[in-house]
Amino acid sequence: MFHVHVHLSLIELLVWQLAQTTVLHNNMLMGGRVHSRDRFSNWRLDIDDMSYEQLLELGDKIGYVNTGLKEDEISRCIRKTKGSMKKDIATNVPVHVDNKCSICQEEYEADEEMGKLCCGHSFHIPCIKQWLLQKNACPVCKTEAKTSMLASMDSSY
Repeated sequence: MFHVHVHLSLIELLVWQLAQTTVLHNNMLMGGRVHSRDRFSNWRLDIDDMSYEQLLELGDKIGYVNTGLKEDEISRCIRKTKGSMKKDIATNVPVHVDNKCSICQEEYEADEEMGKLCCGHSFHIPCIKQWLLQKNACPVCKTEAKTSMLASMDSSY
């Protein structure tokens, strides 16, 4: 560490001790460690310098986590409605404001059957089913489909 010279006065010694205490305190606040060496630095991955192939290999090692829903959950989340640009009278929630599906960007046909989530957004039924197999969230507002479905069922009783 530091060498203290014998010539230091008492005030200089107190100032030096205060400075050392401040350095120790700052180290604790900044990294939670007394020593500046990170004991776990060898365990951390630097993905910024990894090649595409290394990232693919890492993905294979870590595995895939599916955040989507199962078929039976999807069928409970989607309410079938006929294509209409008006408000749904029963819930007073807009069915959709666009004349095209937000997922596939195709325009809705007149009186086409659509799948409506509890958040009020509607999509082509095949589009929203495929989406919910991958993610448990509305593609527009990111509201969880399964959680919203359960909440709307609870409020209807």
